[in-house]
Amino acid sequence: MHLQTVSQKIIYSDLQNRIAHFCPCSTDEGASRESAPADQPDTPEQDLPESRELRDEEIRLLREQGNSAEDWSAVRVHPDFNVLSVRGNQFFGRVYLGVFSGAMHAYPVPGGVVSLPQGVYGSTLADCRIGSASAVHRCPMLQGVRTGREVLLSNSSLRSSGATIYGNGIEIPIGVEIGGRPVRIFADLSLELAQFVLDRPGDALVQDDFNALVDRYCSRIQGHCTIVDDYAAVLDARHIQDAYIGPHAWVHQCDCIEEATILSTPADPTEVGPSSVIRRSIIQEGVSVDTGALVFDSMLFEHSYVTEHGKVQHTIVGPNSGVSLGEATASFMGPFVGFHHQSLLIANYWPGGRGNIGYGANVGSNHTSRMPDQECWPGEGMFFGLSSVIKYPANYREAPYTIIAAGVTTLPQKISFPFSLINEPVAYYLEVPPGFNNLIPAWGLTDNLYSLKRNEGKYKARNKAKRNHFDLTLFRPEIIAYMRKAVEYLESITERKTIYLPKDIPGLGKNMMTDVNRLKAIEAYRFFITLASLKAMRDRILANPKAVRSAEERRAETAGLERYLTMVPELLTRTLSSRQRDIDRGKAIIDDYQQTHCPAEEDPFVVETRQEVELELSRTRQALEYLSGA
Repeated sequence: MHLQTVSQKIIYSDLQNRIAHFCPCSTDEGASRESAPADQPDTPEQDLPESRELRDEEIRLLREQGNSAEDWSAVRVHPDFNVLSVRGNQFFGRVYLGVFSGAMHAYPVPGGVVSLPQGVYGSTLADCRIGSASAVHRCPMLQGVRTGREVLLSNSSLRSSGATIYGNGIEIPIGVEIGGRPVRIFADLSLELAQFVLDRPGDALVQDDFNALVDRYCSRIQGHCTIVDDYAAVLDARHIQDAYIGPHAWVHQCDCIEEATILSTPADPTEVGPSSVIRRSIIQEGVSVDTGALVFDSMLFEHSYVTEHGKVQHTIVGPNSGVSLGEATASFMGPFVGFHHQSLLIANYWPGGRGNIGYGANVGSNHTSRMPDQECWPGEGMFFGLSSVIKYPANYREAPYTIIAAGVTTLPQKISFPFSLINEPVAYYLEVPPGFNNLIPAWGLTDNLYSLKRNEGKYKARNKAKRNHFDLTLFRPEIIAYMRKAVEYLESITERKTIYLPKDIPGLGKNMMTDVNRLKAIEAYRFFITLASLKAMRDRILANPKAVRSAEERRAETAGLERYLTMVPELLTRTLSSRQRDIDRGKAIIDDYQQTHCPAEEDPFVVETRQEVELELSRTRQALEYLSGA
């Protein structure tokens, strides 16, 4: 796959056209959006608003209403300008004022409305353009600001320092803090393109082509003002500079926004809330940055969040992921990463996402007496338990959906066993080196299938991403490939033992494994590998039921489907058993557990699994009918 192929999949926003609308002299007027798809045509550049000079009588009235101007001839207004809606202001340089009714107007914000009179009141404007039907109230400094229609600005300071590209094009280090795996961010960057570039740090052609793409993009969004687009609201913001704030964005009580692009749409408004700070960053649609959050040199993809004093620096936060209370630095967080506690994530390259970071987890032990040049590659769906400590370097890419138990410290290692549990040893053996943990391969498949199915359903239900698309199916081909490799490793032993060490089994990292767990894992991996293979065969039959098949092929496919019919119900059995163990444990400890929890059979995800199994059986019988009638 080439970079051009990946970049052509980008779904572009209207950012370039919007900046050209507000700053028509700053952008390359002959350039169209970079690689914009044919079904997303450019809108024609809009002209500047109609304007006229103030009449002498209007200047007199404006003065009587407490307004002053450095040069009244530099103040231009809409042809239908209403002088009564502008009171108590100071104007410096070139200022444009739209038409304001002066009547109370309800400005919509997430969760309600803010009602204020249209017009400009008690504010200082220098080289500004205020769009019609807007409300500007008690803003101590607006310098180099341009707004769209029906914008609300209240008790806020916004300015421009001159030429800006709104935080686009900056380079951030991912994984290796001191550099080596960099990526440049821009407002319409896709998760797939970012991963494509990050996966190829040594490919000069890919890096050069990507930098050229970003340079072209940035050349088309050069502006010279802070922009607040149509229907956006900014209230009680202490400092905003060199920012683009998109349509319907809701910015309130933030401390600082500098050199930033904040995309927003009516369907997916973005919110920047109290005490938040955003510097040199890109914020896509539907994002929340709230309650003392700090975002520096980072990119927050659509429907992600940083809240409750979370700190994000030199980091990409994927769709539907977020950081609360904790800190993420020099990391790439893929989709659906839950990070809701005071924890640490440093130098992680985690494109698969779908994981969780427990309270006190230290996934960032690269600050030793040596240089901070090590990184961690978590696998898709990894869970870092309470107070776990991950020592670097670490590579869990071939161990998706692995759980690091609470309080566990892992040594630098590479693991190749999906769905594993890494815990402290339950017994001590003389031959096991200090610091080694006990790895139980395929534990998620044998003992925790309920949680796996629950998370799969949860991700599908909660996915709000529109720009980025990812397969949320659990048993995908790449996951099955890791399971096949794990079976090869587990079966590669030359001698049966009670326990195994890294010299006995490849991919074991710095851990031990018991023979009992090895045998259970082989059975579990093989079961799900076979299940996925037979399901793929069934789907191929349903996709092309009239395909020509020999008698031998029909017999083999029929036998496979009949086997599949016997295996599929086992999914429900294992899911139900996994949930029942949790309930039995709870009943033995909590006196009224049965009054607060439904029976395992009635659990929503068990019911959903039962429905999936019934659908699988029905589709498989349909495929058998096709074969019998062939």
